Amino acid sequence: MMGKRIVIDPLIKDNPMSPIKLDYLKGINLVGITHDHYDHLGDSVEILNMNPNSKLFATFDLEMYLVNQFKIREEQVIPANIGSFVEYDGVKLALTKAVHSSEHSDPTGIIISDGNKTIYHAGDTGLFEDMKLIGQIFQPDYVLLPIGGRFTMDPKQAALALDMLKPRKAAIPIHYNTWDMIRVDPGEFVKGAKERGYEAVLLQPGQSIEL
Repeated sequence: MMGKRIVIDPLIKDNPMSPIKLDYLKGINLVGITHDHYDHLGDSVEILNMNPNSKLFATFDLEMYLVNQFKIREEQVIPANIGSFVEYDGVKLALTKAVHSSEHSDPTGIIISDGNKTIYHAGDTGLFEDMKLIGQIFQPDYVLLPIGGRFTMDPKQAALALDMLKPRKAAIPIHYNTWDMIRVDPGEFVKGAKERGYEAVLLQPGQSIEL
């Protein structure tokens, strides 16, 4: 987006489904973190350190925790909290509410927009009615929704979320089948999305699409 390489919640080294190595993330411009659970904080610190000109986007509390505990440089921080857009080199970023848990700050979703297309990454979250406001305010073209159940929405709940978010182009399921505890049939989400008039795109690890 705007020529930027952006990663959100990068778990590479301990991810049994990851087809890439950390070296692939040299040259990253922005690291977004939705919350500080192990599988979302992941390799963020190492990626930020190997890309000294990269920026960190998360809640300010979480950013300062990483600065103080892991020596991330303050110059890499984009100060923010849940609210309106902030701008980073032509890209608009925002944090949204998420219904989950987190040790050092509130959990969030992340909005990314270049003015032509807007992406909503929900992070880890259960279903909540304020998704309707997220849809109204940010009008996402694409939504990335967790469907693995147990810790987040399941496929049926994520499909129901589409009625509130109203993505203009497509929905992409995330956070499923990495481990047995979150193993589900993503086809249920695709079916639920189609029944509501939305396109769902299933991506395999390492697969890419042009938005």
